[in-house]
Amino acid sequence: GTFADLKAVRAAVEMPVLRKDFMLDEYQLLEAKSIGADIVLLIASSLSVAKTNEMAKAAKALGLNVLLEIHEDSELAHINQYCDAVGVNNRNLKTFEVTTDVSKALANKIPNDFIKVSESGISNIEAIQDLKTYGYQGFLIGENFMKTENPGASCAEFINKL
Repeated sequence: GTFADLKAVRAAVEMPVLRKDFMLDEYQLLEAKSIGADIVLLIASSLSVAKTNEMAKAAKALGLNVLLEIHEDSELAHINQYCDAVGVNNRNLKTFEVTTDVSKALANKIPNDFIKVSESGISNIEAIQDLKTYGYQGFLIGENFMKTENPGASCAEFINKL
């Protein structure tokens, strides 16, 4: 979405708002803060370990929370003290195959100091219940609702069933 979209969401809700973007520069953190984001997404595959640490530290200095997204074992080194949550993206970026087995495989490798979030490939309540047994506390679900005629209603129905 646009900055205007994020600002509109910020004005409409009191819950934390995530700027889900490819954050590559500290200037983007300033933008995120200025438009009302509470949380920023740092994607390990697009940053070096040193840059991830630098960006996460800068985000915390601005009062932003940090969701670090990883895809595989080699990205575990990106986890640092400035992260609040670690998200495991279940989508293989090379093949675009999606399986929650990725979250399951990485669950025990993520320190328990961090909130664990499973991202992508979650389309039913059973998947969430299963992933909770692996220690996941958060779930990023988007595509599942966007494929419906009324995403808001679909999301509300999903949450009520959960």
